[in-house]
Amino acid sequence: MTPTMMLTIIERWLARRFLHRHRREGKGFGYPTIIIGSPESIHDTIVQLRNSKSLGYIPIAVCPVKASAGNTPNAPRRLLSVPFTADDSDEAELIALPLDSHLPITAKYLKAQTVLIADVLTRDSETMRALSLAMESMGIELAQPASLADLSAAQLHFRSNPLMPVLTAQLTQYSTITRIFKRLSDIFFSLIAIIISSPIMLVVALLIKHEDGGPVFFRQQRIGIYGKPFTMYKFRSMNVNAEAIKKQLAEEYGMEDRFVFKLKNDPRVTRIGHFIRKTSIDEIPQFFNVLKGDMSLVGPRPPLPEEVARYGTLYSARLLVKPGITGPWQVSGRSNLTQEQSEFVDVSYIQNWSLTGDIAILLKTVVAVVRGTGSY
Repeated sequence: MTPTMMLTIIERWLARRFLHRHRREGKGFGYPTIIIGSPESIHDTIVQLRNSKSLGYIPIAVCPVKASAGNTPNAPRRLLSVPFTADDSDEAELIALPLDSHLPITAKYLKAQTVLIADVLTRDSETMRALSLAMESMGIELAQPASLADLSAAQLHFRSNPLMPVLTAQLTQYSTITRIFKRLSDIFFSLIAIIISSPIMLVVALLIKHEDGGPVFFRQQRIGIYGKPFTMYKFRSMNVNAEAIKKQLAEEYGMEDRFVFKLKNDPRVTRIGHFIRKTSIDEIPQFFNVLKGDMSLVGPRPPLPEEVARYGTLYSARLLVKPGITGPWQVSGRSNLTQEQSEFVDVSYIQNWSLTGDIAILLKTVVAVVRGTGSY
């Protein structure tokens, strides 16, 4: 063993001793933690964490739940939020959170670094899959007692502790360096796109203004990453009163329950609107959204607030990344997709996201735009 290796081992051992001692003495270096599970298991977990301070998990909130059996033998279990009664003054200071689609974003705002699953949630449940995607993509550690954990599509790390061995999961593609590279790519390529498309934007703006004298741009509130609203820009392709008659048309065509309301022969679309929609020119102003940081070049379609209000637990995972000008929806059929197909491609994109995957989607987008696949 070389002297350098020996010194490295000693240095790491001393650093670990220093860290564990400060955690035992309550001097920081811990991870603010949210505990999810049955009230009984939450109590037990809190006691275990007090006895295993070297793990560094510091409870700041709890999410008490119970599993409700379905009406039939094969029906899936439902998870219901239940009250949490504190056993002592320390537990009384913990925040009690409901188990809903807002939990991941609430965890981020509480500055939680770890979400610890005590029990109840099973590895094959939709809720576990949604939590896994949410926490890992936001850089929040997802942890479980080793006896419960069985997570796929993530890199697992074992934290050995005599009283409470824990497995943590991480989606390695959501690293800080990768996020920075994606943002720099968005800035660079959106600037290039704006410069190159400037003559096209000028001509389209003049044609839209000449047709009916209305505004050139259509501004609409959409929901971005972590549920933050932003104003999305597009070239106006519909009549000025299009939004006013949207509800009436939805009722006439029986499409009130659709997330995305689009008609193949929409009477609201103008003459120039048909052309810029077919060629996707109406989307060009969204490069300004990318430049501002509201959107990315590639990501799920930016949803409307009323769409987000109807999201289920798993589908709300699409709010964990920036919406994109193009994405899996754009290259998989666009408006021809059913609601279930749209949900599947969005969630799969988030779970399997990679920079090379984004490049592939950008290349496929060119083909989809040329063919006009699903655009109307």
